[in-house]
Amino acid sequence: MNKTEKSYNSWHGPEPEIPLSVISETIETEILICGAGNAGMAAAIVAGNKGAKTIVIEKDKKMGLIKPYMGAIDTKAQKAAGNKASVDKEEIIKELVNYSTKYTDELKIYGDYKRSKYLGTNKVDEKLVRLWADESGATFDFIAEELSEYGIKHVAEYNIGHGHHGPFKAFPIHTKLLVPFHKGGIFAVSHGGVYVLEKFFIKKVKSYGVKLMFNTGLVKVIKEGNRVVGVIARKSNGKYIRINASKGVLIATGGYAANEKLIAKRNPEAVSVSTVRYEQKCNRGDGIRAGVWAGGEKDDYPSAMVFDRGPVKPGGKADVPIKAGATFDSFFMASQPFMKVNMNGKRFTSESVPYDIVLYPLQDQKNGVSCIIWDANYWKHIKSFDTIGCSRMIKSNSRPKTLEGMGFLPNYILMTLMRMKGMLKKSGTIEGLAKKLKLPPEELKATVDRYNEMARIGADRDFGKDPDTLLPLTKPPFYGITNAGWFLTTMDGLRINANIQVVDKNGNAIEGLYAAGDVAGGFFGDNLYPELCVGVAVGKTMTFARHAILHMTGNV
Repeated sequence: MNKTEKSYNSWHGPEPEIPLSVISETIETEILICGAGNAGMAAAIVAGNKGAKTIVIEKDKKMGLIKPYMGAIDTKAQKAAGNKASVDKEEIIKELVNYSTKYTDELKIYGDYKRSKYLGTNKVDEKLVRLWADESGATFDFIAEELSEYGIKHVAEYNIGHGHHGPFKAFPIHTKLLVPFHKGGIFAVSHGGVYVLEKFFIKKVKSYGVKLMFNTGLVKVIKEGNRVVGVIARKSNGKYIRINASKGVLIATGGYAANEKLIAKRNPEAVSVSTVRYEQKCNRGDGIRAGVWAGGEKDDYPSAMVFDRGPVKPGGKADVPIKAGATFDSFFMASQPFMKVNMNGKRFTSESVPYDIVLYPLQDQKNGVSCIIWDANYWKHIKSFDTIGCSRMIKSNSRPKTLEGMGFLPNYILMTLMRMKGMLKKSGTIEGLAKKLKLPPEELKATVDRYNEMARIGADRDFGKDPDTLLPLTKPPFYGITNAGWFLTTMDGLRINANIQVVDKNGNAIEGLYAAGDVAGGFFGDNLYPELCVGVAVGKTMTFARHAILHMTGNV
């Protein structure tokens, strides 16, 4: 092994030796699920439904947040919406498979030739993309049916705004599980907030007799020959336990985004444009390590989900250390395609693109950040932008109602909070705003003047921004915020086959070992997340979790 290979493989460290003498308890089960998040809890419902004796272990004291963005195709909810929610399966498969390559040429429309060096080649496993496309509808129909006894409704979000961001096409695949108001849904917040879905997932799995063990983290898997037969886990009191699983082990422990040293080492590109990190404290790469120690292979390229919502105070920089925070430490309005400039007061790319595409050019900009500028007409402009997914500000007109769209008041409150934190700045003049943002006033004024002139004629001659988002900045007061990436999660993980089994370096399945969610790779390439395929991350996570259990139980 050469020095490069040693450096590459050193990230996971040596496999721990756990002598039998320290094992305090041995537990027998049929299916063991490691991790109680989107993948783990969906898997637990499937396992319970199939009558399998099942245990779920979770390192944290509670289960993870069930995300309200569930991308699927051909669900009953979507079929009820008719053509508005229909998708050409082959078209979206090609979109997902080619996402990290096709835009190399399309971005040249904007004159941003340097951007192409950041785009990789096709690195995804098409079989996995097709598995999501083929089985996501059945997956979410099943989960919706399982939770229907609690009054939870499955709805389709088919409003895709203009249907594009520049040349980037949007697809109506977003579905949601809505909790009734009288059962806690009144507290729902449309942008990744509390949907109180978690307690209903727990209710359902407990009704099947599934055992939930919190404060219990995966340490390593146990193999007999090429078959995984169980795991060693560690309780919060330091005691080790052994859990034997006769049908299989599903690793669903998430990625490694909470491990700042590891993301800095494994994913320097995403880190270099990030200022805020969504803290899910237990996502430290434990499951990936355990899978590698068991002989599994990991994606050799880094992949992260980074959204353009990482605010910092004027003069702030991207890169480590990255501030850890919760959902509302990010700034959702930053994903609106307002004018963006670098720290020299100049535009550097088209703003009419998805979240990731606008971020990575920041690697060539001072401090790795941009400044977003808007004026007193901002809400009128937001209505014209009509963005979708978790950047949606305007209430969706999909029926049945999906509760999507933040609305004016919550967004105004977030703007106020950002001003109180010293991040968002306001001024009666562009020059005054520039000084507060630590930008050169003359340069910013010249940039705004040119931008306004191009808006007047309806053509962005510099970067080809969409005319419907090329709106003038003329009405004071003017606002601005310094911003970069919001690092949500990592997406490079254990390699799996089409039965969600972890595979070795030769592509051979490790019997009895499965991986789903951010702990598994092969679905997303490089650091690009197809934001206009809303909810596809959770969609593939739950779809793969279901498939893994069906395979364990001999139902596929």
